[in-house]
Amino acid sequence: MHRSKHNTCDDAVQSDITQGDYRRALEVLVLGYQHLIVSFCTHMLGEATHGEEVAQEVFLAAYSAMPHFRQDASVRTWLFAIARKQCLKALRDRQRRRRLESERHAIIATHVHRAPVASLEHDAAVLLQQVQQGLRKVDKAQRALLMMRYDAELSLVNIASMLGISEAGVRRQLARALQRLREVMDDDT
Repeated sequence: MHRSKHNTCDDAVQSDITQGDYRRALEVLVLGYQHLIVSFCTHMLGEATHGEEVAQEVFLAAYSAMPHFRQDASVRTWLFAIARKQCLKALRDRQRRRRLESERHAIIATHVHRAPVASLEHDAAVLLQQVQQGLRKVDKAQRALLMMRYDAELSLVNIASMLGISEAGVRRQLARALQRLREVMDDDT
């Protein structure tokens, strides 16, 4: 009987998990399924880069779940269930981020402009559009930092903890991000 590459991979992963060699199981899992998982995630999310990022999260989640893998289903079924769950989470997160970005751009705008806007009611739509365009032009890390501080209203201490840097480091990066956003917005006007 001819056994497929994935059946052989599944057998090796199951054996490594049973022996408690999770690192080896992960290596075999990545070698056997990386291409399929990246492809699956890319198709579910519609973006190659995002698909690759989520595929990494799939393998990390699989590694974390290995001690609890009961082997009721095949490794392939188990892994694709994790991939599906991670992709759905990523899609929910993307929707939530977009909604929050559109709702909270005005808050960021108030911290970006040095001079107060004369008629906020009159200029709110224009200002919001400028901030949205500006945020799209700053790099992802700066945009994420601005969103964490002004959109999610996280404290500097919380942001520092999340990023694994000092509070002073967060202040410096936030100042640079605000300055970059100002520059981008000034260039557009």
